[in-house]
Amino acid sequence: MFLIRSSESPAVFHHAMMGGSTCTSQQAPSRGPRGPSFIPALIGTLLFLPVAIRGQLVGGPLDCHKTCVCASNIVSCSKMNLTNVPSALPQYTAVLDLSFNSINKLRAEWTPVSLSRLHSLLLSNNRLTFLSSEAFVYVTNLRYLDLSSNELRMLDEFIFEPLECLEVLMLFNNRIAQIDRSAFAGLNSLKRLYLSRNQISRFPLELVKERSRLESLGLLDVSSNRIKAMPLDELEALPAWLKNGLYFHNNSLTCSCDLYNLVARWQLKELSSAVDYKSNHTCVKSGQRKEKMAIMDLDKTHLNCSEVKIQDRVAYLERYLVLDCDSKLKDMEKKWTLPGNIPLSHENKTPTLREDGSLQIGPLRTEDSGVYTCYASSDSLNETIYVTVVVFNSTQSGGLENLKTAYTTLAGCLVSVVMVFIYLYMTPCRCACCPGESLEKQASGDSLHSSTVSLSPAQDQTGPEGVESGGILYRHVAFLDPKDPLEQNGRLNPIGEEDEECLGERGERRRSDAGSVSSDTPMVV
Repeated sequence: MFLIRSSESPAVFHHAMMGGSTCTSQQAPSRGPRGPSFIPALIGTLLFLPVAIRGQLVGGPLDCHKTCVCASNIVSCSKMNLTNVPSALPQYTAVLDLSFNSINKLRAEWTPVSLSRLHSLLLSNNRLTFLSSEAFVYVTNLRYLDLSSNELRMLDEFIFEPLECLEVLMLFNNRIAQIDRSAFAGLNSLKRLYLSRNQISRFPLELVKERSRLESLGLLDVSSNRIKAMPLDELEALPAWLKNGLYFHNNSLTCSCDLYNLVARWQLKELSSAVDYKSNHTCVKSGQRKEKMAIMDLDKTHLNCSEVKIQDRVAYLERYLVLDCDSKLKDMEKKWTLPGNIPLSHENKTPTLREDGSLQIGPLRTEDSGVYTCYASSDSLNETIYVTVVVFNSTQSGGLENLKTAYTTLAGCLVSVVMVFIYLYMTPCRCACCPGESLEKQASGDSLHSSTVSLSPAQDQTGPEGVESGGILYRHVAFLDPKDPLEQNGRLNPIGEEDEECLGERGERRRSDAGSVSSDTPMVV
């Protein structure tokens, strides 16, 4: 709120709204509220109130002599204690530096005209707490946007969508804790995204995994946040040129051997994100005491993780294998040499160079084993990558057939055991003591060492009629030793001893000869 005396000129008030020294009222002589100077003061306040409101929203006109430095197409208003963006910016402005001021809101009307040539906007070290959803509709050709060291707490949906040409977005050292999943939608040209020193608790995997979102992204910095867990397997599957620019040190990650394996592999690969900040890769030990320790010390203390080594590529005869030249930079020129430092040429029929720079080998032979070397080069980096290939002297299909045979044998054994169990314990047999049921004597033409076993009882039929009508079915079972006349149905039957059969319909007891069926359950072979 501004207190204006009637003696002050409008120019003094306008200078205050431009970001100069704040107007402070000198103590006037004590007068009553209804004195002669009250009415002019009230009129002056009402007249200049719209100007004050407009100054708070838009800011005063650009002054290249007092508040800003204008050099060619560069406008620098740094460290001028501005509370708003100056208005009436020239349309030829290419670089606008508003850093180290006191701007707290970037509204939609901060530039009412299109600044089509503006490619760099610097708003770092202000007090920004609010970004309008239409703050960038008139600066669609921005390539560099610095919003670092402010007080932003969240990023709304589609906030940066108009910036299709943006390549660098700096948001580090804010208080960002919430990011809408569509906040970075439309940034098809974004190459570097800095989100370190915020309050982010979830790793934004979709920004690096789903290439349709940020197709050109090569650097993502989420270091010094509050992330406790990361999708390690999915991060390890990323190409090396993307992992080379993925910074996640100084977080609250839980110590584990999987985390150690990932960081150790990245260091063996000499990725910048792991090598440059080697001492800053720490984790939190589980337990009551939440102590931090270096991730690379997990193989020595605490978890005693095993040493990590670069694994060889394993393949089988007659198969095909693709070797990736996993370079640390994207779109590098790649050349291969074969084992024995033999240059790749058309005379080599087995290896073939693919369009993406990878090498396809196949059908594989035993002599294809060895160390393959990829030379990746660019204007800023030369890299040599070694891939060791081991070809087993067997076909993968043969191994699968042997595995199928083993499973088939095991299944056959199980089926045999089940069938024997069903036959021994679940086959219906006739009870020797059931009333109304009898067994015929063994026919004279049957062998002495065979027995007749009933499979299904007759339906309430007794006597000869039931047998003749097929009510009882019989099975002849041969025993092991047909030469021993004393062994009947699996038990010893002394000579001259006769077995007793069940009582017939008239209660008479019939006796069987040596060839009759025993009442005991037969032993079947």
